[in-house]
Amino acid sequence: MTKRLSLWLISLVLSPAVHAAGDTWPLEGQNTASGTFQQTVMDINGAVAFSSTGRFAALKPHHFRWEIESPDRQLLIATSEAFWQWDKDLDVVVLRDAPEIEDLPISAIWNGTVDDRSSSDLETGHFGDGVKNLSVRSPDENTIIVRFDDSLGQKTLFEFNLETQGVVNPSTFVITVPDGVDFYDETSRSQGRSGAIE
Repeated sequence: MTKRLSLWLISLVLSPAVHAAGDTWPLEGQNTASGTFQQTVMDINGAVAFSSTGRFAALKPHHFRWEIESPDRQLLIATSEAFWQWDKDLDVVVLRDAPEIEDLPISAIWNGTVDDRSSSDLETGHFGDGVKNLSVRSPDENTIIVRFDDSLGQKTLFEFNLETQGVVNPSTFVITVPDGVDFYDETSRSQGRSGAIE
């Protein structure tokens, strides 16, 4: 499940989004966003395979924080320097290389549109399979809904409920590895440094 969540985050970051022309996008002109999310994954038969809830924060253009509160407690942080995954239930922290966010259609999170690159032009690299049939829409000024299919035929729905108040600071995206957890540095520069932090 840990791998599925981290792959979802990267898949969303690496995927194009569209919304109806003429719509006002809730994050248009904004540099920060925060709120709650609910994720539902349906299997190929239409049954609920997985669901989760949590909080998110974003700082334009390179910083994203996803804190899954239920059913498993995880923290995922992506910046232009690194991608962190902290499984709080398993006491495991993994550090990975950051995606090249500035080369990706990440602006879809902010304004619901992308340039004219097709999904076949997007590089998914080692982050897993891309997504298909992705759509992003906003039914009201406080909600963004993301839907997509994955390569296994599963359908994922995310509903983001935006907070209208509050400031997202850069410190929101700093992680301190807690004492006593297993830490694995899987970055290309790590030279195999991993193991329990004492």
